Amino acid sequence: MKKQITLVAMVLLIIAGIGTGCKKETGAERSLKKKIEGKWQVAKVETTIEGAPMESYTGIAADFFEFRNDENDQVEVNIGTERTLGTYAVLVTANINLLLSGKLLNAEVNTITDNKFEFTATVNGASPKETRKYFLTR
Repeated sequence: MKKQITLVAMVLLIIAGIGTGCKKETGAERSLKKKIEGKWQVAKVETTIEGAPMESYTGIAADFFEFRNDENDQVEVNIGTERTLGTYAVLVTANINLLLSGKLLNAEVNTITDNKFEFTATVNGASPKETRKYFLTR
């Protein structure tokens, strides 16, 4: 009888541990890296080069950003006919850096929700200054 009570108590503790230990982070609790992971569709890209009018590109179904959670923190980008594989880093300041096609983009996150991601990226070292605003959705 004592063995059965001990066995039942152990099983209940294991079940309780599994139930509380596997809690999925949602919403504001998740880190920025967790929020941006996965595939995002490109809705629009606004590019501004200093001294020139802004150019706007409306995304098509094949356009995407895919932020991967691998040991290299890779990001795959397909916009128009250009397909690029690069890397990304989430900074302590809750911003991101993207290295795409040899260009370093310093990005400030404007909006991030479960289905909307907007950020403004400045191409580091570009002369004249180049800024791109990305509008992504899921």
